Amino acid sequence: MRLLPLHSLDDIYWYSFNDEPIAAISSPLTPRLSDPAFLLPDESPDAIWHLFAHTWKGIEHYTSTSGLEWKREHLVFPAAHSPFIYKEGNIYYMLFEIHSRMLKKKGGNSTSSRIMLSSSSDLALWSEPRKVLDSQDVPNASWRGGKRRISHPQLVQWNGRYRLYFGSGEVRMYDTGEKTAGSLMYAESYYLEGPYEIAPEAVIITDPESKYRNLAAGSVRILACSDGLAAVSCTRYYDRKNGKSRSAMILSDSDDGIVFQDATVMQTSPETGWASGYMTACDIKYKENEDTWYCYYSADGYPDSRLPLRKESLGLLLGKKR
Repeated sequence: MRLLPLHSLDDIYWYSFNDEPIAAISSPLTPRLSDPAFLLPDESPDAIWHLFAHTWKGIEHYTSTSGLEWKREHLVFPAAHSPFIYKEGNIYYMLFEIHSRMLKKKGGNSTSSRIMLSSSSDLALWSEPRKVLDSQDVPNASWRGGKRRISHPQLVQWNGRYRLYFGSGEVRMYDTGEKTAGSLMYAESYYLEGPYEIAPEAVIITDPESKYRNLAAGSVRILACSDGLAAVSCTRYYDRKNGKSRSAMILSDSDDGIVFQDATVMQTSPETGWASGYMTACDIKYKENEDTWYCYYSADGYPDSRLPLRKESLGLLLGKKR
């Protein structure tokens, strides 16, 4: 897939495809669908859209002929979270996180989390997952003495090495109790399967002086460009006007993947509706034949004001040159 330069993200107008979630919505028994990772038709083995996201059951697989209406295929990995798809040659690699219930079943420590790796040639059958990173080995994996957590893994090639970005630490919002990542860190290896050498310092952090990251750095999606790396963060910040925590989707860019500069506020969480809670994670890609950026994201809120049920679903932002 051709990499675009960083400036291709300049002066983009972002707008919601629909005021409602897209069709890939979880059932009433699993009211949360989170952390989308998708493949465009020209990236997939069968020339259709593929999307992976997690529910309370684990990572689910969806397909689509349009990118707008989605069909559930199957549960890929039970009790797994935050999938990311990396393609090399004709092989697809899925990175994801496990913790709590899955680690208990395997005799691990439920207060830690791990990043796992699996491979597939057809997106249907996946190899036995293997561990590539453990939160016990990561500095700053604990936020202010809390549980050791690493999350939202993703992989890019950078300067002849594989760079694995991941969220570190777990920040709980003071008013809602919702959790997200406290910082973004990375590790590098000459081999895709590892071992990975962990960089000691975070590259994106929770910053009390920041307008949009003063409560949490949040989940971050890294986008490889021809001359650097872009990042889309689903941050947490304090809304002084309404006296509550909110989220924003922030686009940043970097020449080296270490120092990021904020460039654009793509969207803030709305006051009401299905996404009025937080935007929790996203994935972004450029569809060349439409000259359009696609950004699928997960968000939560109260879609029915009559019911106290918080639901998380997927939405779609489209980006076009002004």
